[in-house]
Amino acid sequence: MKIANTLMTFFLVALAGEISLGASHNDFQRFRRGTYNFELETQYFKSDANYISSGDSFQRLPTGQWYELWNFLIKARYDLSKSSTWYGHLNVGLANSSGFDANRSSSSLADATFGFAYLLYDDGIDVISDFNILFPFNKISENTDAVMNSEGVIEAGGLLRVQKQFSWYVPFGYLGGIYRQDRSTLLPWGIGSEFQWKTVILGGKIFGYQTIMDDPNKDRKNLRLIVNDRVNGGSLRFYAVNPSLVDSEIYVKFKIGKALSVSVGGGTTLTGSSAAAGFHGTANVTYTWDSQPSYYLRRSNELSTDSDMDPEKRGPIFKEEVNDGVDQKIFKKR
Repeated sequence: MKIANTLMTFFLVALAGEISLGASHNDFQRFRRGTYNFELETQYFKSDANYISSGDSFQRLPTGQWYELWNFLIKARYDLSKSSTWYGHLNVGLANSSGFDANRSSSSLADATFGFAYLLYDDGIDVISDFNILFPFNKISENTDAVMNSEGVIEAGGLLRVQKQFSWYVPFGYLGGIYRQDRSTLLPWGIGSEFQWKTVILGGKIFGYQTIMDDPNKDRKNLRLIVNDRVNGGSLRFYAVNPSLVDSEIYVKFKIGKALSVSVGGGTTLTGSSAAAGFHGTANVTYTWDSQPSYYLRRSNELSTDSDMDPEKRGPIFKEEVNDGVDQKIFKKR
């Protein structure tokens, strides 16, 4: 009941504050003033191996040990203008693990994210800045006996997105940084593309992150490993020291009318260090509401008049020359 009340409270705040976070299958960004996006998303991850700290191979967990995570997200987004948007999401995590001594399960409100994106440049190629901050609802203790469903620390990040719209093909990429309280600082990156048809979009990407500043507790690595062995079945999905990862994903989106769309996708980790190896899947339903459907039509009509049109787009203005020595009174109507 408490979780349900919290979910409802956040959803109302999201509506009132006009915030949102784009879907995981939303790396290609569009902005349209007055548009709301509401999303329900499910993510799944399962692992029975880790990439070792040297980064050159992976190691299976002991026989019978594994870790899995379900994330259920409520997302919202509001486009303030044709170049800016607020977004946010709420994440409920359900984690299960099989360890050497017991099977564990834990579910709770994991974290909330708030962010702002702005279109910096759009002449031929789009350049977008994206800033966000994540607030956890639970901390991780060295004495915990509960399987982890989040990192449990405040995270502040920023991305610089670059994308190009062709007629039916869209390449995109991003690069940024994520500061994590009491954890290593990461450099997230990604590159991918979408093939767009009228009602179907097929996309894929290679993405990941790299540790660029050491974990402040890197000298206590063994204590971290003991906790992961005890509650996460040995998986390094969370609470790892200086992790790095290269991941992959393919996805397909279906547009159902003007307001509704669904997407499904999946992928697998490729390589990394001090990180969990496994596969993942995502399903998303998005409802789009244009609260100002006449805005762009009105602007188009306004710009079609010479008085408001951009001088560079306006054609030459004709003005009759009357200073030619001829008496103009003879041309006036009686």
